[in-house]
Amino acid sequence: MQTTTTYFPNLKDVEAASEKLKEVVSLTPLSKNERYSNQFDCNVLFKREDLQLVRTYNIRRAYNKM
Repeated sequence: MQTTTTYFPNLKDVEAASEKLKEVVSLTPLSKNERYSNQFDCNVLFKREDLQLVRTYNIRRAYNKM
């Protein structure tokens, strides 16, 4: 039987990761998606991580793992 441990970062961890990444990643906008906003009768916003220089959603995770 395998035991799984769940990691919950604290504020210090998040701040450290943010500091490490500030020279690597760009701030990306939130964009409203009209189709889903209308479909669900609410404001649906997508975080545009595809606008990163390397065009990946995992740049933060990958860079922190290196």
